[in-house]
Amino acid sequence: MSASLGIVSLIALIVAIAVGCIWKSNVGIASIGLAVIISLIYGVKEKVIIDGFSGSLFVTMAGVTYLFGMLIQNGTLDKIAKMFVSVSVNRSVWFIPVVIYCLGFILSAIGPGSIPNLAIIPVLAVPIAFSAGYNPLMLALIGEAGCFGGRLTPITPEGLLVMNLLAKQKVSDNLFPIWLCMFVSSLVLAALAYVYYKGWKIEKVEKQETNLQQEKIRFNRSQVISLIGVVIMIVCSLVLKRNVGLVSFLVGTVILLFGVADENVSIKKVPWGVLLDVLGVGMLMNIIVESGGIDTLTTALSSVMNSATASAIMGLTGGIMSFFSSGLGVVFPTLVPTVSGIAAHLNGAVSPIELAAAAVIGGTMTGVCPISTAGALAMGALSTQPGSEKKYDINKVFVEYWVWAFVALVIVFVLGVTGVYRLICA
Repeated sequence: MSASLGIVSLIALIVAIAVGCIWKSNVGIASIGLAVIISLIYGVKEKVIIDGFSGSLFVTMAGVTYLFGMLIQNGTLDKIAKMFVSVSVNRSVWFIPVVIYCLGFILSAIGPGSIPNLAIIPVLAVPIAFSAGYNPLMLALIGEAGCFGGRLTPITPEGLLVMNLLAKQKVSDNLFPIWLCMFVSSLVLAALAYVYYKGWKIEKVEKQETNLQQEKIRFNRSQVISLIGVVIMIVCSLVLKRNVGLVSFLVGTVILLFGVADENVSIKKVPWGVLLDVLGVGMLMNIIVESGGIDTLTTALSSVMNSATASAIMGLTGGIMSFFSSGLGVVFPTLVPTVSGIAAHLNGAVSPIELAAAAVIGGTMTGVCPISTAGALAMGALSTQPGSEKKYDINKVFVEYWVWAFVALVIVFVLGVTGVYRLICA
């Protein structure tokens, strides 16, 4: 393949991201279309494009999201969330921020990842904040940080994708150091939100008892069966080392026989847009890899890095990209494949695991911005609360969430440049 093909294919990826951002179209589909055009111009065999489609990744992500689509549909995840918050409210109102963080963390870590939970946690956190006397922006941010902290376990779509991308480079796919970097970063974000909004100062509210205090949380038959299915999935994938996607499809098929959910609705719960993002970008990325485009991107990034700034710059790059595109669908598949090459350019002074951690964290933490699902839903939940318009100007809230997105970028940069990520990944 010609040397210019690598550069052209990289430009095509940038164009695909721009098309997705400006015209609100799917970046993955645009990537496939541009890959076809490139193949016609440069004579690239169609097999090269098709080989970029990861069947194993598709099965894994589709299976996990399909199974958890059932739990979302029949209210199991929502019931778990209410149970956790109910316990914290009954024990002490001061404990709510900790529980909201842990709730986001646990619900993400057990399998679905952060994407579905970023649609659940803010909507739950805002009314709880009003009932308990907390700042709703603070509680939503803390919940989102919890979702970020739990997203990189070996059974989440995000964790599985990162493991897959690292394994292709013959880099250790041990997620623990990357997860720990993410966890620390999310704790810093949550702590800053707590301090900025003076979370220790709880406003007095006329009605201290929330609906969750009065409501007895009980799981129905379908929800109990669903929970048993999730436990089986976790045991089979983590203990028995079976493919988590295949096991999820099997568990989903079995529990459907008990009538726990509507299969058609569960299929619709699968984030097909994200799947197309990931797989479509992967098909274009295969041309980039085969033509030496990854080497070009690696060289470009390496030219502005040294051993002290590498992870900080990688985190900033991921964060800026995620303002305009999906972290899971675009940022991870674009930046993680460069980490082994950048580490080699820097003569091993920085580990590829540290670089991968920075890229993933940067592509995650800016998810608090108001144009993201989590930020938008938090603002929506805020605007629906009675009397909220008197206290919270939604336009100011919009700006405030943008500020927090840049604060998140600063967190990633500082933790990278001060060597915190390096210490964890050593």
